[in-house]
Order: sequence, then C-alpha cells, then structure tokens
Amino acid sequence: MPFSLTQMRSWADAFVVNRMHSFFRASRYISQPILFLYRFFAFHVHTFWIQLLYFVCISLFGSFLLVVLKPSNPSFSSSYVDMLYLSTSALTDSGLATVKMEDLSSSQIVVLTLLMFLGGEVFVSLICLGLGSCKYKKPELSVNRVDSVRIELDVMNPSRTIDHIESGLDNGVSEISSTDGNDLRQSCTRYLGFVILGYVILFHVAGSVFILLYLVLISSSRDVLKQKGINVVLFSISVAVSSFANGGLIPTNENMAIFSKNSGLLLIIIPQILAGNTLFPLFLKLVIWALRTLTKSEEPKHMIQNPRKMRFEHLLPTLPVAFLSATVVGFVAVMVVLFCSMNWNSAVFDGMNSYQKVVNALFMAVNTRHSGENSVDPSIIAPAVLLLFIVMMYLPASTTIAPPQEETSPEGNKKETSRKSLAQYLIMPQFSCVVVFVIVACITERRMLSRDPLNFSTLNMIFEVISAYGNVGLSMGYSCSRLLKLHPDSICEDKPYSFSGWWSVEGKLLLVIVMFYGKLSKFSMRTGKAWKLG
Repeated sequence: MPFSLTQMRSWADAFVVNRMHSFFRASRYISQPILFLYRFFAFHVHTFWIQLLYFVCISLFGSFLLVVLKPSNPSFSSSYVDMLYLSTSALTDSGLATVKMEDLSSSQIVVLTLLMFLGGEVFVSLICLGLGSCKYKKPELSVNRVDSVRIELDVMNPSRTIDHIESGLDNGVSEISSTDGNDLRQSCTRYLGFVILGYVILFHVAGSVFILLYLVLISSSRDVLKQKGINVVLFSISVAVSSFANGGLIPTNENMAIFSKNSGLLLIIIPQILAGNTLFPLFLKLVIWALRTLTKSEEPKHMIQNPRKMRFEHLLPTLPVAFLSATVVGFVAVMVVLFCSMNWNSAVFDGMNSYQKVVNALFMAVNTRHSGENSVDPSIIAPAVLLLFIVMMYLPASTTIAPPQEETSPEGNKKETSRKSLAQYLIMPQFSCVVVFVIVACITERRMLSRDPLNFSTLNMIFEVISAYGNVGLSMGYSCSRLLKLHPDSICEDKPYSFSGWWSVEGKLLLVIVMFYGKLSKFSMRTGKAWKLG
C-alpha cells in the first residue's frame, strides 16, 4: 500500500521529536551529576582540597599525555617520573625541566602550554571566583514580605499596636535591602568574572601578536627558531602563555638566553610577566577604574568602593595596591642595581653593550619573582646576587612593605579571631618546612654530594629547592667542567636542562611534592603559631 506524503512527514516529525526527547533526557542524566558535584564542592569542601584535587588530577593527566605523545627526536626516551615532573612543573608554573625541551614534539609543547595556562594564578583565581559566587544565594523572602507582616491589634494599648506595625515593616524592609545587597553582590561577582576573563584573553592575544610581529620583523630572532625547527606561531603562543602564567618553560633548550641580545623581545615579555602575577592587583584595579569611567554602570563603582566585600584576594583597596606596587618596583630596582654592579664586566654580560646589559638585568630581576625565564646563565652570577635571588624566590607574590593595619571583615567589622584546628597550630611554619625539604634533598642526593661536590654543592641544592617551592624555575644547571676528575673512566655530557634533571628518582619526586606545597603555600601562611623561638 503506498504511503502518502503527509504520513511520511508525520512519521519523520515523530522520529525527530523522539530523538530530541532522548537527547534531552540523556543530557539531563549527565548534567544533574555535574551540577551536584559542583554544588557539593562549592558548599561543602574547603578551597584547599578543591585546588589540591585540581592540581593533582590535571598533573597526572598531563603526564599521561606527555608519555603517550611521540617526541620530535626518535632517540629520545625518558621515564614516567620525568614526564610527571615536567607536567607538575608546568601546571604549578615552576619552570623546572628534566628533559631537553627541543626533544619534545609540537603536540607535547601544546600540552605543556595548556598546563601552564590552567595553572596560572589569574586563571586559578577565576575558577575560585566562580565556585565562590554560587555561595551568594538569594533569600527566599520576596517583596511580598512587607504585605504579609502580621498586624495584631491591641485595643487596650493602641501605641503598642503602632509600634508592632512599625517593627514588622522595618523587618520586612531590612530583609528586602539584604536581598538587594545579595543581588548586587552576585551581579558584581559575575561582572568581575567577565572582566578577568577579558583580561586573560586580552593579554594572551596581545602578547602572542606582539611576540610574533617581533619574530617576523627581526630576522636574527626568526633565524634562531628556523635553525632549531621550531614553529614561529607555536613559539609565540607558548612564550606568551608561559610569561603571563609565570610558567618559565620555553620551547628552546637555552630558555631565553639565546635571545639575550634581542632586547625588544625581552621588553615585550616583561609586562606579560608582571600582569600575570605580582602586579595583577594593580592592573585589575586600573581596568575596573577605566570601566567605571567608560560605562557608568553600578558594578565597577561598587567594586571600587567595597573591594573587601567581593571576597576576591586580588581585588584590594587603593592603599594596599599602592604599597604592593611600590614593593614590587622597589625589589626589582634593588636587584637591577646589585646585578649590574656585581656582574657588569663579568662573563654574564659577555658580548653585550650597555643597553643590552641593563635590559637583561631588568629581565632577570623581574623573572626572579616567580617567573623563572632566564636570559643569562645563573651559574656564573655573583654569589651575592644569587643569595638575593634566593630571598626573592622565597617571598610570595603578595609580599608588601606596608604599615600594620587592623584586619577587618568584608562587612567592615573588626575581624574576630577564627578558630583553628590543632593541626594548624602544630604544623611547622613555611620556612621550617622548606629547611626540612632541603635536608631531605641532601639525604636523597648524598652520594652525588660526595662524588661531585662542585655541582652538587649546598648552595645549588638550596637554590633548586627554593626555586621549586617558589614556583620560579631558575636553576644553576649542571656543568661537566665542574666535575672533579675522581673517576677518569666516567663520561660526562652537558645537557641543557635544570640541575634537578641530574637528581635521583627519589629527589625528583621530592621536588614534585615541593612544587605542590609551594603552589598551595597561601593556605599555610598562618600555621605554626604553637612554635615559639623563646
């Protein structure tokens, strides 16, 4: 029996509707568990455990991808520990590598670039802002609360009746104003999230474009990448992401040292580094100020006037931002002056003119504060400068020189002493933990400390551990020229990667723990109150 065109269309429509119902039913089954997990972590799990789970899971997944993907060098082979170390180093923005970067393929460089992006301070803070925003729940009370105020008449006492009515109305109005305040806070939080997202996109796009334009216009820098077989576009994007995230991993074996005479390229990278970490509060404040002037909307005005109420650690009042910025500039200035005065005529600046020396000193001073890209060899820097570098790597990005102020809550009241668990009081302070890490590292590498005392010196060990803890990435490296001829039959080959690449498996795993501890060190700043030094 032949089918009519109308029947065929109705069957087709029914089939499409059934498929759409099945799709929406399946999507509901998928979205509900995701929504449940989101709400569970947002409301019931401390931020520390969320970030720890975030970093550990992504680090393990990144190491799996690095192992599965094929390197560019067919003879290259490395253990899983090295790939786990490299993945953790990229995600925590530590910048330490135990393999030659040029042995990695373009796909592996892409993975490392994504890991640095996901671990960047600005991006992680954006995720925390999104999790925190769902805690601002609207009260169930509506405007009808005023109309539903219960009025009880007291015939014997009319004044009491009037007072009762006024009290009920006041309660209703106050609860409505609280609702309006919650709505404004939610609106400001969403607004701030979009501002930070645009901030991230702007700096990554602008940084990649400027670096690419420099490489295209300056043939000397472009020829370096051409000789190494590195894609110019991939290099530009990777360096922009690494600089903004303060990752410190560059696709070249020599890091940025091979571009030490390309002062323009170094000057392009410096703002990226500052905008992604130490001066992020200043740049964020300037962006919000500009938006308040240009848009005339309520949200930027509220954020400028009530930054503490936003509960976003990088959105600070004007005075703390000024002190923080002055501290960053002051530290950089001191490092530049000391660096130039101690190394001006040394091998550190070999073949550079005065302008290039100053730019390289500035580049190293900026990178010592948590970025770790190096344009000169750190192993030949004067010892006094190295000690200053160690101090700068240890200090957190939020370090500021400011007069003491009484802490207040986001609502403007005096901050009450919060209850802390016994473990928070008994855990050793951060400095003591770092000392323990150095001691354990010296124990795991005790054989090399006795066999190769010049490379495995105490200063080099301390420098590497502090660099891992501060998530910086500067390293003293390893040089066969410093190897004592105690074993004539031994063969030594210089390899352009971090000093920790020569460590044992136990030492590398220890530094993985140190990197995680350093990335989450902001949660342990107030621990160790029970430890008294007198």
